[in-house]
Amino acid sequence: MHKFYIIFIGLFLFCSTTLMAQEQASPSSDKRKYTSIKIGPSLTTLAPKEEPWFGGQIGVHAGITYLTMENDWLGIQMEAQYSLQGAKIDRGHLLLHYFNVPLLAKAFIAPRVSLQGGGYAGLLLSERYEFEAYSSRPNMKGSDYGLAYGITFGDEAKLTGSLRHQVGLAKVIDAKNQVFQLSLSYCISSK
Repeated sequence: MHKFYIIFIGLFLFCSTTLMAQEQASPSSDKRKYTSIKIGPSLTTLAPKEEPWFGGQIGVHAGITYLTMENDWLGIQMEAQYSLQGAKIDRGHLLLHYFNVPLLAKAFIAPRVSLQGGGYAGLLLSERYEFEAYSSRPNMKGSDYGLAYGITFGDEAKLTGSLRHQVGLAKVIDAKNQVFQLSLSYCISSK
């Protein structure tokens, strides 16, 4: 499975450099492009099939985004982000550290409001279960993928705020990740 992620990350980097090369080769392109850094808190849990969700775990996420506007109302956004996820299980905490790569379409329903939707792939970097004074490393599945949807408010060329729900489709330990993210993004490059 790690080979899949190495190929996926390589493909992501190849596509990013190809897009940048095309941008430099045709400076007359009227597509607007925004590169931003983002950070924010997350509320995460694991959802077992046909059972109540585990307790919520407060986490954090941070990363970089690249938005290409196809026209005035549609954009494609690629992201690379670190995400601390997990859940409260029994009297302990399951902490999951992921590298996630979302690919989203953004539809602008108003000048400073957009709906976003798409998919993501995640690579589990590390995991730990903490129970009172006891700490262990559970045997977790090393990958995650799923769907993401949300809403963004603000000016893409300056500052935006987003609310997103990531719905995991892969079983990581007989349960699927559920992530609610609140993000603040600051544009560092606008072309």
